[in-house]
Amino acid sequence: MALAMLAAPIAAEARDEASEKLELAHRFVGLVQPEDMGRAMAESLSGLFPSADGLPPEKARAVQETMSEMMQEYMPALFKAMAPVYADIFTLQELQALVAFYESDVGRSMVRKSYEATPRVTAVAQQVLPSVIERAMDRLCDRLECTAQERREMKSQLQGLKAQAATAN
Repeated sequence: MALAMLAAPIAAEARDEASEKLELAHRFVGLVQPEDMGRAMAESLSGLFPSADGLPPEKARAVQETMSEMMQEYMPALFKAMAPVYADIFTLQELQALVAFYESDVGRSMVRKSYEATPRVTAVAQQVLPSVIERAMDRLCDRLECTAQERREMKSQLQGLKAQAATAN
């Protein structure tokens, strides 16, 4: 009985901390400017959806409207689902510090500029990646002792990927 009386305040304190962490995590998610994140995610996910290019105007509009509606439904659900993940990963003190930072002028600026930088960083990554992949393919062929034909085929596939990336830009 005495043990149960001692455990009750500890359990209540743990629930209070968990509730506070979840509340802070929701604030944190709200501070990372969901609208900008939504736009960035929509751009990054756009390749998964049918292209409106070459469609008659009414079908192109239907594709765009449907994708917009889907993102308007998806993003709030995503942000709501993200908060418990952050509440689980971060300590109470970390969440308090994160919220304080993202509520500051510098924190808000950092978030805004991070989303602004995303397309530029993606472009840079697409420029750098082919040479990294090419070196990785060479190393792999060296380790696997590829034949000259296998090496040419891998290089040819890489050239096709480079061409796809160039047309995507």
